[in-house]
Amino acid sequence: MNYIMISGHNEKHLSKINKINGYIMLNLEDGVPKEKKQIALENIINVLKNTNKKEIVIRINALEENGLDEILELNQFDFPIRIPKINSLKELDRVFDITKNEIHLSIETKESFFNLKSLKHPQITTFYLGILDLFDELKLNHNLINFDNQMIHKILIDFSLTCKYLDISPIGFVYQQYKDLDGFKKWCEIQKNYGFEGVGTITPAQLEIANKVFTPKNNEYAKIIVERFEKEGPFTIDGLYVDEPIYKNYKLQLT
Repeated sequence: MNYIMISGHNEKHLSKINKINGYIMLNLEDGVPKEKKQIALENIINVLKNTNKKEIVIRINALEENGLDEILELNQFDFPIRIPKINSLKELDRVFDITKNEIHLSIETKESFFNLKSLKHPQITTFYLGILDLFDELKLNHNLINFDNQMIHKILIDFSLTCKYLDISPIGFVYQQYKDLDGFKKWCEIQKNYGFEGVGTITPAQLEIANKVFTPKNNEYAKIIVERFEKEGPFTIDGLYVDEPIYKNYKLQLT
C-alpha cells in the first residue's frame, strides 16, 4: 500500500482525490494547523460522504488530543483509522469499545517500537514506521538516516520481521526530501527488499515511483507455477524444482 498524504484543510488537494492512483491518507494530525483542525474534520467528512474511492485511510490526532472525538465523528464510515503516538495496547481499549473499524498504528515512540509484539489485536492490521519521530524519541540525529548507516538498516529489518511475525502489514517511512527522487526510489527499493508492503509519499511524483517499485513483477510466471503445481504437484521448470514452499511463495505473489 503506497499512499499520498493530503491534509484535511487543503480543499484544493481534497478535490483531486478521485484522480489519484493509490491510497489517500486523509490527514488531521501533523501538517494541519491547530486552528484548522475542526474545518479539516468537516472537510474530510464531506469528502467521505461524496466519494466512491475505496483506497482511503484517515489519520487522526493523538487520542488525548481530540482523537477519540474524531473517531466518534468518523464512525459512520468504514475506512481504516490511523492512530499516532500509541505506546501500549491498553491505551486503545476505549478505541476498541467505540469502533469496529480497521485500525492502523503509527510506530513513532520508542515504547511502541521496542514493544511491537505487544500491539497485536484483531482490529490492528497495519503499522507505519514514523522514522523521524522515532529518532527524536531516541535522541538520534536525522542525518543518521542514510544508506551507509547500518543502524537504519537494522531498524528497517527488525520492524519488517516483527510485522511479518504478527501478520501485520509494514509500511515504510515518508521521505521528506521530495525533490530527491533518485534517493526516494533507492529507499523504496531497500524497503521492498526488506519485506515492506509500501511507503508514504508527499507528492504525486513520489507516489508514481513507489507504485512502480512495489508493483509485483513476473505475475504471469507466478501464475504458471501456481496453476501447474495445483494440477500436478511437484515439478521442474527452468532448472527450478517446484515443491510446496516454492509453490506457496509464488502463490503469495499473486495475492
